[in-house]
Amino acid sequence: MADALEHVAVRLDGSDFSGWSEVSVTCGVEQAARTAQLTVSDFSGAMPFRPGAQCQLLASGSLLITGYVRDVQPSHEGSRHSVSLSIVSRTIDAVEASIDHPTGFVREKDLAAIAREFDRTGVGIVADESFPVEPASFVNSGQSLFRHIEPLARSHSALIYDTADGQLRLAKAPRGRHGGGLSIGPGGNIVSASATFTEDKRFSPVIVRGQSSRGGGAGALRLEARALDASVRRQRPRIIVHESEATSAKLKERAERQVKRAAGYGCSAEVEVSGWRDGEGRLFEPHFLIPVRDARIYLDQEMVIKSVTFSQSVESGGPGTRARLSLADPRALNGEAPATGGGGSDLWDMADADATIGAVQ
Repeated sequence: MADALEHVAVRLDGSDFSGWSEVSVTCGVEQAARTAQLTVSDFSGAMPFRPGAQCQLLASGSLLITGYVRDVQPSHEGSRHSVSLSIVSRTIDAVEASIDHPTGFVREKDLAAIAREFDRTGVGIVADESFPVEPASFVNSGQSLFRHIEPLARSHSALIYDTADGQLRLAKAPRGRHGGGLSIGPGGNIVSASATFTEDKRFSPVIVRGQSSRGGGAGALRLEARALDASVRRQRPRIIVHESEATSAKLKERAERQVKRAAGYGCSAEVEVSGWRDGEGRLFEPHFLIPVRDARIYLDQEMVIKSVTFSQSVESGGPGTRARLSLADPRALNGEAPATGGGGSDLWDMADADATIGAVQ
């Protein structure tokens, strides 16, 4: 059965433009600005799009991107003529534009408040979590909002990515669960899949060191936390300098989370499915959980979506409407240990980390 086509429209100045022959949209938790590429044969000789124009991209009425036209590329070969269009999220200004702030300095604010204070282009900040208050935050000249807050977000195990309406989201734990699941066999929706098991970026012990701006002595100035990854069977240390105000609790959480995230990223999968939506009709979203059952890649457990690439081709013989999901164990993105269906492999198993606190020797 052929894939159900999505009605893809670009909304510009109150008008919807459709009829795209090729569409590709990518969004993910490691991508602060989602992007889209679209191709159409022609606009009847007219050109309604201009670089920098505000627009929205919708899939059968569901919002995918709020942002700007990035590139317009007309081309022709023989009797064939086409126009390619790229669209980028509003959050591109948080990634590329410099912070122009009167002082470049704030005091006693948490991550979300710091981001809002330095959001001088009006992108907007959505925070799904509460964060500790930082004593001070200084902007380096020429720094963008994303570059300024990314190290601080990393110190709190937070992710920075965009929303469909073009705001920056600060989030830790997965935001929800998709209905249905991904599976092979009769009635399944998996078209192709692959998995990777790697020790890349896995270390033991993981040592996180930091300092406090308050107090003195080793307990404030030479603090460290150590966590072991039981799956790493040789001495392979990794030392991380904590990017924000350090406390015993912060360093302990950071060390444990670093081990869990590295192990989660060490077990990943790429799955292509027919259609762009889950079993309840919702577009697939990054940082959402979804059950995956595919014995051919030894996987039978809940996974978290790292990124999604939506594609659609209406050309004869094209691949149709597909979504390519990049997946990982939920602990890679601050989730909990997943429930398994019993049909997977111990290749996916991970031991929980338990960090110890002490002074740097």
